[in-house]
Amino acid sequence: MLKSSISGLLLFMVCIGYGQDSIPKYTERYSLRFGVDMSKPIRSVVEDHYKGLELTADYRITHNLYLAGEAGMEDKRVISESLDFQTSGEYFKLGLDINLFKNWQGMENQLLTGFRLGTSTHQHQLHGYAVRQLNHFWQEELYKPLDTAVEFNNLNAFWFELLVGVKAELLTNLYMGISVRMNYLINDREVDNFDNLYVPGFHRVSEVSPWGAGLNYTIMYQFPLYRK
Repeated sequence: MLKSSISGLLLFMVCIGYGQDSIPKYTERYSLRFGVDMSKPIRSVVEDHYKGLELTADYRITHNLYLAGEAGMEDKRVISESLDFQTSGEYFKLGLDINLFKNWQGMENQLLTGFRLGTSTHQHQLHGYAVRQLNHFWQEELYKPLDTAVEFNNLNAFWFELLVGVKAELLTNLYMGISVRMNYLINDREVDNFDNLYVPGFHRVSEVSPWGAGLNYTIMYQFPLYRK
């Protein structure tokens, strides 16, 4: 009787161990994604005096942490009653994204927050400006176009971005993403007689506040590398 009980117990333990070993362990994909910010080509088509392109990429580091970055160029001309200038240059951003969304098994959608550090190198071309004229009764501005544009080269800027957004898989390995960004201008190099009114990658610069904002609409393709 005792031998039978011991044999049965041993058989039960062996079956449990075998069952646990036979359960497959789920592994997650670790991938590299490349894409483009579609808002820039769309603006280039519908907006006068603007050309832009931005490439994006991210790499999964851990379960919910991604190394992410963007690189691009912008060329924008601003024409107003008092000023006509053009800004062109390149920029680069690097930072981290944190995925806050708990996916079902096999899904890789993202509800994300993150940050970027950005830098740009750019130049301005001044095409015209308004000259203020004073008389005894009122003040008026006389617009003065320039026959030859005045160039301001070797300019740069450095800023910080906070972002929130989503990324969803539309088709196998094809993702769409939208993010809203708040930008803070840390430092910029400018000439004495012309302010940085527009910075590639940061967008419009305000004289009264270092804060700015941006919106990204991305299409990305995922290249799976390994599982763990």
